[in-house]
Amino acid sequence: MSRLRQRTKQLMIAGLAGAGIVGLLFAGYAIYQARQVHHMRTSLVQEYESKIQELKEEKERRSVSGWVLARDISAGHPIRSEDLRRVELPADSVPANFMKSKEEIAGKSVKIALTSQTLLTPGLLYADEPTPHDLRWREMGFVQLPAALQKHDVVDVRIQFPTGQDYILLSKKKIEQLNGGLVTVTLNEMEILSLSSAVVDAYLHKASIYALAYVEPQLQAKAIPTYPANKAVLELIKKDPNIVSRAEHALSHSTRQILEADLSVLSPQNAVEFAGRHADRNAEAASSGDSFEMEPNTY
Repeated sequence: MSRLRQRTKQLMIAGLAGAGIVGLLFAGYAIYQARQVHHMRTSLVQEYESKIQELKEEKERRSVSGWVLARDISAGHPIRSEDLRRVELPADSVPANFMKSKEEIAGKSVKIALTSQTLLTPGLLYADEPTPHDLRWREMGFVQLPAALQKHDVVDVRIQFPTGQDYILLSKKKIEQLNGGLVTVTLNEMEILSLSSAVVDAYLHKASIYALAYVEPQLQAKAIPTYPANKAVLELIKKDPNIVSRAEHALSHSTRQILEADLSVLSPQNAVEFAGRHADRNAEAASSGDSFEMEPNTY
């Protein structure tokens, strides 16, 4: 009986020892597998990170940073810093001369009307000339103006003599203010003297001073003034400075007479029909949200 118990005890010990050995082997295998999985996972992560970095670098090589407009801007208006937005664009889809620096854009004006999201290049912009020290405001009521002239239009002021001779007096002047037949522009000292000479010339020789508007002032080159200041007239101005004001008054009176002559062609009946037609248009515009400009007199 004691031998049987001893044998059973030995078998139990042997079984426990075997189970322990199997457990240790299984635990070792599990640890080995876990290490293998961790190593594989680390390798995959490093491989994916490397590929992601390569893709990022390739994207950076194939894309560029540029500046586009954040809003629509009309021709001739300056661009402010807040009007710009930075964007990333494919390198093969942008012009080679696109502008990369915000500082070289802000403060410049646009040559043509641009819409938002427009990528900016030097050909679309121009820099205003620095303001000369001798620049002054000049009001003119003696210039014959185009019927469709509006504020901020750009004009050449010309003088035409009865002989048919026609000269450019002032070149590419922006209409800063427009009040009926009175316009305001900026002139430097030489232009002021040339204008004074032309006014007296027009007064003495029955010439006319008139304005012609540019079609695309931001794209068209500035005309070269061709009017030769009359030395005799300049001497006369020195002797009698009041002659300039008298000449301006006479030319303004002449310009008003021409306007009144044009208005006299408009009969009362045509005037009523003209006003009624535009009243109907304005009523339609108010209901649709559009606006109409008064048409030039065609009667």
